[in-house]
Amino acid sequence: MVPADTLRKLDLFDGLSARELEKLEGISELVDYPRGAFIFTENEEARKLYVMLEGKVAIQFETARHQEAVVHIASSGEAFGWSAMVQPYRFTASARTVEDSRVVTVDGENLRMFLKDDCHIGFVIMEKLAQVISNRLRETRLQLISCVHG
Repeated sequence: MVPADTLRKLDLFDGLSARELEKLEGISELVDYPRGAFIFTENEEARKLYVMLEGKVAIQFETARHQEAVVHIASSGEAFGWSAMVQPYRFTASARTVEDSRVVTVDGENLRMFLKDDCHIGFVIMEKLAQVISNRLRETRLQLISCVHG
């Protein structure tokens, strides 16, 4: 369980009331990952949403030439693993720690239920996740252009 005071500091939950944050305490937990650990891999079932507390995580995918293409480095406060909130609930990239990292994990299925039950929580979180998805799309596009044009 992650205390509401910790959740309050994270951009993904900015705009939620103390009562709303308390609802999320029970579906979140703190997890430590050592440097080089895979948090999840591309095409794996997406069961959790992640938010960085400390450390750095590379969001990457494998190219047709079997090379890793890093599209983003997530750092403190950033959300990743948005696939847990969007059908078909499969990760579109992998997440590997670049350094020792502490991450807040949020159970995707329970969070989706909260979003359906409380329109304000749903709007705030999905608006922020839409920004994350938009940024990743832009970063992936830039990575693709770089791969094509050397």
